[in-house]
Amino acid sequence: MAATVAKTRHDAGSAAALSPDRLALILWLGFVVASLFLHRDAIANLAFSDPDNAMRLAQVRDLVGGQNWFDTAQYRTNPGGGGGPTHWSRFIDAPIVVLIDLFSLFVDPQTAERWVLAIYPPLLALPLLLVFSRILQILGDRPFVFIGLAIAATTISYLHHFAPLNIDHHNWQVLLSVILLWLALRPASFANGLWSALAASIYVEISLEGFPFLGLFWALFVFDWLRDPAKASRLRGFSAGMILLPALWSLPFRGATYLSTAFCDSFSLPYLLATAAAGAVFLIALTAPPRWTASLGQRVSIVGAAGIVFAAGFVLTGTACLAGPFGELEPLVRTYWYEPILEGRPLWEQVPARRAAYILTTVIGLGAALWAWHRARGRPEAENWGRLGLMILFGAIMAVLVIRSLAVAHAYMIPAFAALALAFWRWGDAGSSIWRRLTGTLLLLLSIPTIAMALGFNLSLLKAGSATAAASGSNPVCLSQGRPALAGEPPALLFASINIAPTLLVSTPHSVVTTGHHRNHATINRVLSAFLAPPAAARPLVSEGGAQYLAFCENDIAPLAAARPHGLAAHLLHRQPVDWLEPQPRLSSGSFHVYRIVASAKQSPRLERNPSFH
Repeated sequence: MAATVAKTRHDAGSAAALSPDRLALILWLGFVVASLFLHRDAIANLAFSDPDNAMRLAQVRDLVGGQNWFDTAQYRTNPGGGGGPTHWSRFIDAPIVVLIDLFSLFVDPQTAERWVLAIYPPLLALPLLLVFSRILQILGDRPFVFIGLAIAATTISYLHHFAPLNIDHHNWQVLLSVILLWLALRPASFANGLWSALAASIYVEISLEGFPFLGLFWALFVFDWLRDPAKASRLRGFSAGMILLPALWSLPFRGATYLSTAFCDSFSLPYLLATAAAGAVFLIALTAPPRWTASLGQRVSIVGAAGIVFAAGFVLTGTACLAGPFGELEPLVRTYWYEPILEGRPLWEQVPARRAAYILTTVIGLGAALWAWHRARGRPEAENWGRLGLMILFGAIMAVLVIRSLAVAHAYMIPAFAALALAFWRWGDAGSSIWRRLTGTLLLLLSIPTIAMALGFNLSLLKAGSATAAASGSNPVCLSQGRPALAGEPPALLFASINIAPTLLVSTPHSVVTTGHHRNHATINRVLSAFLAPPAAARPLVSEGGAQYLAFCENDIAPLAAARPHGLAAHLLHRQPVDWLEPQPRLSSGSFHVYRIVASAKQSPRLERNPSFH
């Protein structure tokens, strides 16, 4: 009996020793090991799953090679036209460069770079799980926290952004969104408001996709203040931060140009001025004598004044931006490049399997959030569950409009999934019937987002048949077998299909006419026009600037070939001869094809240095 009691106490002590943060660390280590194993071939071959990751590496290499900190142009894109402009933040480049320099103290630079590409994205998952640990501790008890962390560490809808080689900014966006959620659930103090303003400032400087979330949390703090004037401190801190922090944070990563110029695709002058003006209105009102904000009507009028000032500041300095960040795109670019990027499109334009996976998981998450809020009524955490429910609803709506926001929407649902999973586990465990235990286990599995997504995906395929299965699969990664043969040729200008261009920048010494980044819309328009035009009409477009090779991936040009059966893309895809193009079998492989442009107008401009190619 004494031995049994001692064992029980030992087990209890061992369980108590496993703190939420220690569990987060263990789960993170498991994620790192699994992700490195699953992506081992991609790491070895530098096979990026997304062109933006390859383009980010080109930017980092140029920075390491000596390019000016505030100059983010890619000079091996459209070299004859002065290079390809980008709107990316040096904040994302900085830690990658620092880690490469650090690792280079111990290994050669190329090995150091490969290590960083493999390790850095999973490294960011550790702070993500630690923030989830704090969110879950605010909302529930120890079992709830542990189950929530297990779910957070296995939800692929956002964790894929933290896999090796994913060095673009999407992982930082997920992390900052979750940090904002955590701060919103903390006490309504001035300090938490100021920290929220800093997190939002970092988010919008990285990407304008953070702007709706800045508005969401600002609106949440305003709503709290409208209901209860005693919660003015957090709104005061956030509003004070919005006056200066976005500009101060932007300055070291983008330079003074963004503070004085309207760039519709970045958090530049119109956005900075509008948010600062609205922040000033709130700050003045919240530091004035209490009688100014005593009644609900007075507080509502202040909100209205802040909205008017925001709109006026934006319109006066950024009228052109009213058309949105992609207002300058040519019709051809919008139709054949921008609109086919499904991750930036709404839910109803996705393939059926993706729609089903999103709908099933999100419906379960929304239902779980509503149930958890209802169950928490009368308890101290009830208000935070209500606040979380609003943010989950907003995230779900954002994901319906732009499917890329699915990552944040599902991250916000983690506590709701945890509450549901714990309830199913306790329900099944409380009964003696094997059927009840089995049912509880099955329901618990359904409350895990990754399993729910897989179920929705496969149910859709089962219903639609094999044709949908083929359409729903992702296109094979072109040039996924390491250094292409084309890399051995002297530096030249490539007329390359758009999506493969960033990979060619990092795997060969060549330049490209364009990459799929919207500030290059004029050259994107030229490349699309050439592939869509009949071969004779396409020739001057292809040869312009002295391009010596034409290169493409089949899946890149297949939609263009389908749209124009008599165009250059259709000729190339169906292996029809083009008299001014000479196939290069030695330089081609699989679905990647290279042609030499016969009698091009002039030689390609040769680069004195190609720091973004190793």
